[in-house]
Amino acid sequence: MKACRVLGVVPVRLGSSRLPGKALLPAGGMPLFAHVARALERAELVDQVVVATDAEEVLAACRNLGLEGVRTAETHRTGSERCVEAAAPWDCKVVLDAQGDWPEISPADIDRLVEVMLEEEPQVGTCVRPLADQERAADPNVVKVVGRADGRALYFSRAPIPFARKGGGVERLRHVGIYAFRRDVLDGLPSLPPCPAAEAEGLEQLRFLYAGIDIRLVEIAGDPWGIETKRDYEGFLERLGGRSG
Repeated sequence: MKACRVLGVVPVRLGSSRLPGKALLPAGGMPLFAHVARALERAELVDQVVVATDAEEVLAACRNLGLEGVRTAETHRTGSERCVEAAAPWDCKVVLDAQGDWPEISPADIDRLVEVMLEEEPQVGTCVRPLADQERAADPNVVKVVGRADGRALYFSRAPIPFARKGGGVERLRHVGIYAFRRDVLDGLPSLPPCPAAEAEGLEQLRFLYAGIDIRLVEIAGDPWGIETKRDYEGFLERLGGRSG
């Protein structure tokens, strides 16, 4: 087996229902998923980066960009299961699942997540940001999370949780699409029991919680947003142009 301490994986599929082919949409001279891979490469605590996909178009883009792409099965139900296959040849302590539709994730925030994984050794870690915008809170494409007193996740939802029964303001957190798994935990994910809430919400992290796996929440300094719709993509292009200008 090949050895590294921290492996970064970008699982990519082209079958998005809300924005077909979004992984290959151009932005700043490269496709969306490549922004995530480049951020992983620039992170100081990530030793190796691979793009895991079942699409030849993505593999071809990897070759053109000098990224390491690996072909994975078409049957994977989730990005984390694709990461299990991609990580199989590697002897590593931590595996990152950096979703390919979060192109604004920063190397510094990736390193912060890895620091927590190496220092505290939680089963799973993921990133969060404060969410004050009420319109965004009501958007089902923006995943919200409620945490426990010990910094672990209590619940994730597409609904605006917590619900402000008496009206007025309420502090919320939104989920950022990157996970870090202890290697032994990652390898056990495909055998987890099904979770009705995960199926209903379309959120695989609820399956982890349902099985008793703790998820450490790590608040990051950056403000990345996932690309779920054409509007999200256009907003990213605007921000990208602003940065480059």
